[in-house]
Amino acid sequence: MFATSFVAFLFALPIALAMPQGTTPPPTPPTCPGQGQIHPNGVYNKCLDVQGALFQNGTPVQVYDCNGSPAQTWDYIRGSTKVQLRGTNYCLDAGSSPGNGVHMKIWTCYGGLSAQQWYYTDDSRIALQGQGQCLDLSGGNLSNGNYVQTWQCGGGNTNQIWV
Repeated sequence: MFATSFVAFLFALPIALAMPQGTTPPPTPPTCPGQGQIHPNGVYNKCLDVQGALFQNGTPVQVYDCNGSPAQTWDYIRGSTKVQLRGTNYCLDAGSSPGNGVHMKIWTCYGGLSAQQWYYTDDSRIALQGQGQCLDLSGGNLSNGNYVQTWQCGGGNTNQIWV
């Protein structure tokens, strides 16, 4: 009896050790803000906007009063991603030579195109992957039509906070 129980125990032990005991899986990283409007520095009545709601290559991106239009509805997640206008094939694009003061535009989305590879950081910046450039509200000016640009990422620069 003892030998049979001991043998059963030896067979069951590796299975029991392989199973998690009282642990919970790690939390899923947040995907927020994720979908919808993108607001400069938490100013929720202003939105990242495609000028004139004109969905074509090269249309400038600006800040504008939020109005719920498709020109202000974006899809993105934390981490490496593209910033894409919902329901379209247009992405936020930094152009072929990103740098300080380069105005943002929309362009047809292309997988792997460096000008469209953004990273949403834990401190609410939208950074161009591997470039040291962040999405930046020019001069912090919230007036309708003010352009959005890339600028060197910098801590404390509230022009680069997007929620």
